[in-house]
Amino acid sequence: MADVHDVAAALLAATGPSSPMKLQKLLYYSQAWHLAGHGTALFDAPIEAWRHGPVVPEVYRRHAGRNQVHSWQEGDPDGLAATERAVVRSVVERYGGFSRHELSEMAHHEHPWRSARGDLPDTAPGNTPIPHEVMRRYFRGLTSDPETAVAEARASVGIEGLQVSEAAVSAAHAVARGEVGADEAVARRIEALLRS
Repeated sequence: MADVHDVAAALLAATGPSSPMKLQKLLYYSQAWHLAGHGTALFDAPIEAWRHGPVVPEVYRRHAGRNQVHSWQEGDPDGLAATERAVVRSVVERYGGFSRHELSEMAHHEHPWRSARGDLPDTAPGNTPIPHEVMRRYFRGLTSDPETAVAEARASVGIEGLQVSEAAVSAAHAVARGEVGADEAVARRIEALLRS
């Protein structure tokens, strides 16, 4: 397992100077995609669901108050294994072109951050940890075939102690098979619920 400071150093070596908020989001996506692709955490430092998105407090404490981070003296990019470097490189290629605000907005729309926030308004302070398993399932679902994605989504809901009706599962499978669009499936489910 990598040290979070080595990951931060590798990200900054790849992106060049970055805002602290952007660095935080790139750390989150590096962790999430490593979990999705390898089933294990990239680093062990917790990620919390803060107001502006996912944050690694251990890293935050070292860049708090800065407007820009040029390098990360606390870490060494060469401390990463080849597979870890590959994940970081992939994250930079995928997300590096987005601004800090765009990355924050993306994270706000994703299940891991929303789930950890619970009923908190988006603008309220919070520091609930985002569980690795929730990140792994969500991001793995983004690359799974449709039927596997439906099964993993159902399992994720079960982890949270909730149940999904058979009608909802059937609708999800219909979307996965391309028989109906997602908007149409949602409209049908709402109509069915209103009739019951």
